[in-house]
Amino acid sequence: MQTIVNKPLQLVWLKAAVLGSLWASVEIILGSFLHNLRIPFSGSSLAVIAVWLLVAFAQNWKDKGLIWRAGLIAALMKSISPSAVILGPMIGIFTEALLIELTIRVLGRNLFSYMIGGALAVFSALMHKAINLVILYGFDLVKVLHAVFHFSAQSLGLEHAGLREAFFLLSGIYLTAGMLAAMAGYFSGRRILPKTKHSSAQSFTTKGSDLQVDFTKKSSELFAHTSPQKYATPLLFLNILAVFAAMVLISSRFILPAAIFSASYLVFAFYRYRRAVKRIQRFSFWIPFMLITLVAAVLLEGVDKGLSFSMDGLLIGIRMNVRAFVLITGFTAISTEMKNPTIRMILYNKGFANLYQALNLSFAALPAVIAFISDKKSKTGLRRFSFNSIRLAAESLLMAFQAENKRKTPVIIITGEIGQGKTSFAQAVVSDLERNDIPVTGFLSIGIQKNGERIGFNLLSLDDKSTTKLCTTGKDANLESFGKYSFFRDGLQKGDKILYPERMINKKVLIVDELGPLEINDLGWAAGIERILAGTSMLQLWVVRKSLTRHMARKWDTGNVYIFDIGRDAVKDVTSLIKRELI
Repeated sequence: MQTIVNKPLQLVWLKAAVLGSLWASVEIILGSFLHNLRIPFSGSSLAVIAVWLLVAFAQNWKDKGLIWRAGLIAALMKSISPSAVILGPMIGIFTEALLIELTIRVLGRNLFSYMIGGALAVFSALMHKAINLVILYGFDLVKVLHAVFHFSAQSLGLEHAGLREAFFLLSGIYLTAGMLAAMAGYFSGRRILPKTKHSSAQSFTTKGSDLQVDFTKKSSELFAHTSPQKYATPLLFLNILAVFAAMVLISSRFILPAAIFSASYLVFAFYRYRRAVKRIQRFSFWIPFMLITLVAAVLLEGVDKGLSFSMDGLLIGIRMNVRAFVLITGFTAISTEMKNPTIRMILYNKGFANLYQALNLSFAALPAVIAFISDKKSKTGLRRFSFNSIRLAAESLLMAFQAENKRKTPVIIITGEIGQGKTSFAQAVVSDLERNDIPVTGFLSIGIQKNGERIGFNLLSLDDKSTTKLCTTGKDANLESFGKYSFFRDGLQKGDKILYPERMINKKVLIVDELGPLEINDLGWAAGIERILAGTSMLQLWVVRKSLTRHMARKWDTGNVYIFDIGRDAVKDVTSLIKRELI
């Protein structure tokens, strides 16, 4: 037997999950509102709010490393924002948190430290925007902005105005805004500190009871497989290399190779990643591209040479747009491949388990947090609240996270090669449990043989011993196909009906035979397993082929996972463990 031990999350990660979900909710609600209205300096406004929120919580939750962890979680949660552009804000969010965290580490927890950290965090929004634009459009953007500045200066009669003075003025505004936000957060946090220092956890539960968390959706959207997307690990690296190569070619003078390569990659990405195609179908997506091309064509040389149109400027504008187009599409492809279960397993095993579990909690709580923060009566979608109400809600949410963190379902996996006898082994386990008066539920997949060849499976319900056709190797246009099997709708519905928490009353063990490629891609019994994990903590036994065992053990956030290989372990070993777990 092999055991994969579940390590409960540390308190700092639980608090980071709370703070990260609050931060992400504000970013998603207010950020989408500002973005849709095309309001200038929306990113800077969000940075000011973030500084206030982080500094206020830093007065009460003084865990070392809390802020950067909360920033990382909020940044990753930003990936589900309805805004079209998410990569830049994600980097910006984490940068802001990192700057405040580093400032506190160096200067300590005092008003001066928070003001410096807040100033740097808000100022980073300006720098990040500039760097992001240069990465997206290349250094040609600098030429275009320089032309726009001189055109504006001439129009206003400020021919002698310089870029340096404008930069220092804008920087001063950002730095001052950051300091003021930090001061506001400092006094907000300090004002309620005496009131909450000796408050009981129960008081937070009562006062923050309007924040009800539903854990029925525990899988992080970052790693979720919401469509039957086929993944290939090499494609992750291929997309990264393709984007890099396209950037090099676009920046060079080899216009034809750059055009051919970029067009080929875009065709490939649009064919494989439908999400990229959906994004460009919106007219609003093309507005920035058209504006940049127009500005480049009209102003790039027009200011100095008195021209109303520049062909060189037009070509530069087109090159900038192609660069941005390839980058946006490439990052969409890369983010899609990052959902590959293989990649997730690697990340989980390489020390990212805490982050993954914290994200699961944050995403589960996100609807409740958004409902708490949002107010449909408000024009911005945000309710008028005090930091005290946010703090009370955060404490309530933290208690919910702590309870959920302790309630981890133990899982037993029976594994073996295809055709080795996993189902027969599971049947023997079921018989042994029933002889010991241990009530079981679930189903087994019984193979159908014809002329010594397996031609399908029947689903055997362990509740009433009824049998339903599950799948066949025969092709039928009326059946759902996956791999070499075609699945009967009645069989899928029968299995899904069994996997409801309300059917688990008076049962001790759930048997699911089997979990495989369908479930890896969020099909088959995946939704049912998620319901069971969310609605009950009963012991589960899964039958999984050996090649998918590690993937399945990490697909859901469970308790300890015990893996039995039918080639080495005996039925009595499994039943003995089940008896110990049920004590």
